[in-house]
Amino acid sequence: MSSFEEAIHLLENRINLEQLQTFAAEDMTGRLDTLRQLLSLFGSPETKYRTVHVAGTKGKGSVCAFLESMFLAEGKRVGTFTSPHLYSVTERIRINGEACSNEDFAQLVFSVCGKIEPAVLETLTYFELITLLGFVYFAEQKIDVAVIEVGLGGRLDATSICRPDTVVISSISYDHIMQLGPALASIAAEKCGIIKPRIPVVSAVLHPEVQNVVRSKAKEANAPVYFLDESFFVKSSLAPQSSRFAFRFQAMLPEFPLDYEIDGIELSMPGSHQIRNAALAIAARLLLHQHFAMPDVQCVREGLQRAILPLRVEIVHPSAPDKPVIILDGAHNRSSVRAFIKTVTERFPNRRMFLVFGVSMGKDVEGMISELSGFFYHIFLTQYSNSSRAFPAAGLKRIFALDPGKVPQDDANDSGTNYMEPSVSLNPAIFDAVRMSAANFDEEPANLESFSSCVEALQHCLRIATPNDIVCVTGSMYLAAELRKYIINQ
Repeated sequence: MSSFEEAIHLLENRINLEQLQTFAAEDMTGRLDTLRQLLSLFGSPETKYRTVHVAGTKGKGSVCAFLESMFLAEGKRVGTFTSPHLYSVTERIRINGEACSNEDFAQLVFSVCGKIEPAVLETLTYFELITLLGFVYFAEQKIDVAVIEVGLGGRLDATSICRPDTVVISSISYDHIMQLGPALASIAAEKCGIIKPRIPVVSAVLHPEVQNVVRSKAKEANAPVYFLDESFFVKSSLAPQSSRFAFRFQAMLPEFPLDYEIDGIELSMPGSHQIRNAALAIAARLLLHQHFAMPDVQCVREGLQRAILPLRVEIVHPSAPDKPVIILDGAHNRSSVRAFIKTVTERFPNRRMFLVFGVSMGKDVEGMISELSGFFYHIFLTQYSNSSRAFPAAGLKRIFALDPGKVPQDDANDSGTNYMEPSVSLNPAIFDAVRMSAANFDEEPANLESFSSCVEALQHCLRIATPNDIVCVTGSMYLAAELRKYIINQ
C-alpha cells in the first residue's frame, strides 16, 4: 500500500457526515473549540492569508470558482477549499486551481495527524480533518488569499474556524432540512452563522424574510452588509442564450464609499443564475479593498470568462454524429432544478429532451419532480453507485407515478413573487427573464423507465435518442459525476 493509499485509508476511517442523514446540526456543538485549539497547535495558519468565506444553499461553488479565477488573473497565489469532490479528495484543496498532488497530500496527512494527540484525532470527523489539512497546507504554500466554501450550514460548520476578511451569503432555499430546520428563516440563521464582527457581508438573497435574517445577523455583529439590487447591480444582455452583462457597485456608506463599474463581462458558464454568482464574486473581491488594490477591469473580465466548473450545466458534445448532446448538472434541490431547466430550455429551445434522473436520500424529491414535470419526452429514473445515500430507482418511479395534483405546490408563488426563481436577483426593470413553457408533448405524461444502474440508464437513453435530441443528467452531484466519468472514458 502506497503512502497516499494509507493517507486515504486513515481519512476514510473518520466518521463522514456527508454520508449520513441522521445527524443534526446541534450534534456539532462545541466541536469548533477543539478545532481552534488544534489550529493554534499548528501556529494559527488561518491568520497567514486573506480569506473569503462563502456560504449559501446554491451558487457557492460557482462564486468560489469565479473568485479563484479572478485572483489568478490578478497574479495572486490563491488557495481554494471546496466540497464535495468528484473523483479524489485532493480536489478539495487547490493551489492556483490545481488539486493538491497525491504526494503532497500524503505528506500533509501524516504530518498533521502526527502532531495531534491520538485520543483527539480519533474524535475528528472526515470533514473536520480535511478542513485542518486545507488550512495548514495553504499556510505552508504561502498563498495570498484563500477562498473557503462552507460544507453544510455555516454556524457550526468546520470552516467557520477561518478568519474571513469578506463573507458571502450566495442564496438560501430549502435543503438539508433535517440539519438546518424546516423554515427558510431557520436555514438562513444557520448559514448566517459565518458572519463575524465587523467583517463585511455581501449577499444576493432577495426573499424578504430571509433578507431580514441576514440584516439582523449582520447588525448583531456590527458588520456592514451589501445586497444585490441595493449596493451592487447587474444589467444583463437581453439577447437569448447570452451570458453577457454589466456590473456596478455603488455604495456611499462611510465604511465603504465606492462607485465601481464594468461593462462587457462575458461568462463561459451558461445560465442567467451564473450572472448573479459572478456579481457576488466581483462584490466580494471589491470588499477586500483594505488588503488588495482595486482589481484591474481587464483582470475581472478575463477571470470571469475563464472560470469553469464541472457539472454546472456542463455541455458534452458527442464525438459521433449519430449521438445527441449530453448536459450534466449537479442540481439537487427544487430551486437548482428550476435554474437548470430554465437554462437548458433557453439554450436549446424547441428540442426534444430526455432525462436521466437520480437523487440522494433526504432530498426534496417531490419538489424536484414538480419542476421537471412536462419538460421531458422520456425519463430514465436511476441511482448512482458511488455512495450509500442513493435513493432507490424503484422508489423514484413510485413517486413519479403519483397524481400530479398530489405533488406539493411552490408556496413561494402564492404571493405573486417567486423569490426562489433563479434569476429573480436580476432587477426585473433591466432583465426580462425568459419564461419557461413545458414541452407538453401531446399533453401525455413522459415515458418512465427505471434502472438500478445509472450507466445502463444512460446507455439505454442514448440508444433511443436521436442526434437532434438533448439528454439531461441531473438530480445529484454524485450521479452526474459518475456518468461524467463514464462518458469521458468512452
